[in-house]
Amino acid sequence: MATTNKVSPEQVLDALAAHPGATSAALAEVLGIGQSTAAKHLAALEAAGSAHREPGGRDGGRRLADRWNTAASAPDDNTAAADDPEPDQVDAAAAGSAERLGRGALGVLVREYLAARPGEELGPTQIGKALDRSQGAVSNALARLEAAGVAELVSPSPRRYRIVSR
Repeated sequence: MATTNKVSPEQVLDALAAHPGATSAALAEVLGIGQSTAAKHLAALEAAGSAHREPGGRDGGRRLADRWNTAASAPDDNTAAADDPEPDQVDAAAAGSAERLGRGALGVLVREYLAARPGEELGPTQIGKALDRSQGAVSNALARLEAAGVAELVSPSPRRYRIVSR
């Protein structure tokens, strides 16, 4: 819904507080602005530390919309490793693009993929296809996650991993 309504970042933040977990399209509808305008406001709020993006991930070959929360209502991630990538690297990784990822970003993607499927035993090929990344790179990331105690090897042949429940 493209209109000529002008909104301030504060109005976007208020709408986000009233609709936690909303997509940029949903907020655009609520505010009566275009989706690209809402997305730009949300990106600016994220850069200022006022909003938090939860990457939507993928459902097969389809990219799911990111979900947004105010920074005050964003979930805490106490499990973040010291070598996690910068937020802009994670955002590039979350986009599911085939571009080169930043240092540690693939590990974050693999950890999130495993965490979204607790109890499932997954191999590097399956994860690589889902994330549109190479099997070898995913295999290396899984080995690092296993060494860090985040994932466990449940079958050596064929190699299958699952997230460690805490």
